[in-house]
Amino acid sequence: MRGLPRWTLVPAALGALFVVVPLAALVLRVDVAPGPDGTGGLWALITSDEALDALGLSLRTSLTATACCLVLGAPMALVLARTTFPGQRVARSLVLLPLVLPPVVGGIALLYTFGRRGLIGEHLEVLGISIAFSTTAVVMAQTFVALPFLVLSMEGALRTQDTRFEDVAATLGARPTTVLRRVTLPRVLPALASGSVLAFARALGEFGATITFAGALQGVTQTLPLEIYLQRSADPDAAVALSLVLVVVAVVITAAVHGPGLLGGPTAARTPRRRPRPDGTPAPRDTAPAEVAPWSGEVEPWSGDRAAARPPVALHVRAVVPERGVNVELDVAPGEVVAILGDNGAGKSTLVQVVAGLLDTRTARGSSVVLDGTDVSRAHARERHVAWVSQRPLLFAHLSVEANAAFGPRARGASRGAARELARGALGRVGIVELAGRRATDLSGGQAQRASVARALATDPDVLLLDEPLASLDVGVAQHVRTALHDAQRAQPRTTLLVTHDLLDVLVLADRVVVLEAGRVVEDGPAADVVTRPRSRFAARLAGVNLLAGTLESVDDAVCTLAATGARVVGTAGEPVSVGDPAVAVFEPRAVGVHRTTPEGSPRNAFAVVVTSVEPHGPLVRVWGRPAGGRISDRRPDDGPHLAADLTPRAVVELRLAPGERVWFVVKAAEVGVHRR
Repeated sequence: MRGLPRWTLVPAALGALFVVVPLAALVLRVDVAPGPDGTGGLWALITSDEALDALGLSLRTSLTATACCLVLGAPMALVLARTTFPGQRVARSLVLLPLVLPPVVGGIALLYTFGRRGLIGEHLEVLGISIAFSTTAVVMAQTFVALPFLVLSMEGALRTQDTRFEDVAATLGARPTTVLRRVTLPRVLPALASGSVLAFARALGEFGATITFAGALQGVTQTLPLEIYLQRSADPDAAVALSLVLVVVAVVITAAVHGPGLLGGPTAARTPRRRPRPDGTPAPRDTAPAEVAPWSGEVEPWSGDRAAARPPVALHVRAVVPERGVNVELDVAPGEVVAILGDNGAGKSTLVQVVAGLLDTRTARGSSVVLDGTDVSRAHARERHVAWVSQRPLLFAHLSVEANAAFGPRARGASRGAARELARGALGRVGIVELAGRRATDLSGGQAQRASVARALATDPDVLLLDEPLASLDVGVAQHVRTALHDAQRAQPRTTLLVTHDLLDVLVLADRVVVLEAGRVVEDGPAADVVTRPRSRFAARLAGVNLLAGTLESVDDAVCTLAATGARVVGTAGEPVSVGDPAVAVFEPRAVGVHRTTPEGSPRNAFAVVVTSVEPHGPLVRVWGRPAGGRISDRRPDDGPHLAADLTPRAVVELRLAPGERVWFVVKAAEVGVHRR
């Protein structure tokens, strides 16, 4: 009763009784024992020739109808769930119409379509083919009423599935049929099984459409529900006995649908397999990430017929996606690792999707991707030889770790043996080869992400796309994966785009940094330069420094005055600058002093600010503030400059700093560096 009001027990109990009591009355009505003359009894009634014929016919036709539902319904569900076309809602309504139609109406519709004088039936009669009032008609009637159950079950499952698994498979080189067979269907197998069982149950109990379209010919069309209907007047005891048979079958089917063994219910969750120790004793349960193994030598990558590793390629991408406000052009040198930075919505993932070929050409119209001089803009994702690793590992849960890593080589045509060798080599690069036999669901977060990286490396991609691969990992686990990526790149350099928000990723992995803002490139340079001399607000926040952008008003030797938004800043330039140049002033939070009253003395920069937040920052406290001009409540969180000062906890207490307080941020001119944008 956790979280439920007690009154819900009353209608719930009444509903259960409404279903159970009539079934109990049916069971009580059955005469199990034979009569005084030795005739009758349950066994005799359900084993009569008529009953056995009807039961056998029902089972055969129901199984055949279920097979027809699978052949027709699975593709229908896929089309409805994964495509968009005019009139789609109408099409879905028509497909599901038999759910609400009285079965007898469905039987009449089938009769006037496939009957001797039907729309199609009259043409079949010319060819000597008669469908109505035959066993085929029984199967068609059962399929007509049962098909929506499978379509509805499978479409709902497909709509809730994460399509990024299929995107990953495509970037690994899998064709659409391979993706469907090895990724999509295994992931919706419980829904497919549930829909099939429900379709079989509906076909087994079908009556109205069958008697209308197929009639009741014993041994030909007289299924068990029709036999019960006919026996209801001739022999009520036989009708009750046969009804009990249908009840038992229905209970078995219901148990199968909701049973954990068949469809992966809560009690069927698989216990992670533990590999035994060399001495044969069971290994302890361990979900901690394994230590990163060092790279011990080259593994021959597979490419086509197992050619030698290809040299790194150059990448040119122009991502133009008007619906998302993205217009980015980028050149990447062979083997270069470029970190893509920016706020949420800046266009980072869109850029990755354009390179990977995961955006529809109509959405990314005007975009182009050139790999080593070859334009692949119109090529499918599977043809670009680009591997994608996302924030989630997106491992295929029904496969082992080794099978996940071998998926790409197998999809591209490698033999099982070659794919297995490549998979183990890639797993060795990221230090988890000992986990090759585990199921993907048995891995910890860090292990799963390393397996995802290995799966991408096993295809020897021309371009590796890392879309925030460490964002969801704990700090310690992220360090393991970061080291694995670094070692893999050092062992075999490849052109890489790395989307990240972490300064450590930039410092350890990136050669160059590109900062996006509102779908445009606002900063592009070597990683060391961007970190030490940022020219964009995002890069400044990432590097942990303050940044004010504006135009140079005056230059006196190395001392410059910068007119920025809401303030003037005096600083020193370490490079030639001129009046009118766009520039940025950069200074560290530790160089900022905070005052309650207007500061005096020179040379100083003083900014009147409103405190927006006070938060811990290691042993110090970081105080954030915005220029006090205008109403602070009217500003968006990312609107205008955002300045920080690092103070001791004692200073924060003495100054009584809290959000909303107006104070002065002060920094000496010697602490401010001015750089041209």
